[in-house]
Amino acid sequence: MARDPSELVDLASAASADAKALAKTLLPGRDTRTVLKGHLGVPERVAWSDPIPLADVKAVGHAYDATVNDVLVAAVTGALRTYLAERDSLVDRLHAFVPFNLRPLDQPLPRHLGNRFGLVRLTIPVGIENPRERLEEVHRRMTEIKNSPEGAVSYGMLGAIGATPATIEQRLLELFSAAGSAVMTNVPGPREPVYLAGTPVRGVLVWAPTSGSVSMSVSIFSYNGELTVGVMSDRGLLPDPGEIVSAFARELEEMLAFGAP
Repeated sequence: MARDPSELVDLASAASADAKALAKTLLPGRDTRTVLKGHLGVPERVAWSDPIPLADVKAVGHAYDATVNDVLVAAVTGALRTYLAERDSLVDRLHAFVPFNLRPLDQPLPRHLGNRFGLVRLTIPVGIENPRERLEEVHRRMTEIKNSPEGAVSYGMLGAIGATPATIEQRLLELFSAAGSAVMTNVPGPREPVYLAGTPVRGVLVWAPTSGSVSMSVSIFSYNGELTVGVMSDRGLLPDPGEIVSAFARELEEMLAFGAP
């Protein structure tokens, strides 16, 4: 730092970013009240999309300098907007928990496997009506999260919660989960066909689990050049996840027609 005082500025900036991420994780507050929030039961409902060509989604991402994940999350956001509006429950924004991988992709999996990801809290701009503006806002927010230490901070916090007694862990989990209305995850699967007992696997469907008071999950999975989206929801609060999937298909079809900006 004596040779280069700018190092001190960088250290201060990093410390400020860590503190901001910690505050966002520890003090998120409750998410906006909508039909997605309420008393949860045991039964779940599931729905899933038809396969979507990955190349088509990539083309939209390239046209708008966005990722595949940005495009799909923007389409899901539009679907949730439609679902909420039809039930007089539309708000400006919601929040979703997004698993954030912390394991380098260029390193082999450890011998004992196991997950290594944090949960970042993504603002879902359901209040934005224009699909292009919605995509731009999702891209901006996702880029902001990727350039922050939120993933690592939340990973450490979740590990600390898991080390507490069960009663305390449950209470902390309830406080943490109250800050979001959904889980959204994007898992890249095999790029080539895989075989089971010599038979090619035609497709893969996945549904992410939820915890605490989170009532639904949206799972994006890619396999062999195609994408599928699975929605799982609490039957008492969202008995019709198929409507969200149908709205997602309409939103994505409109976005695929964007073409060049």
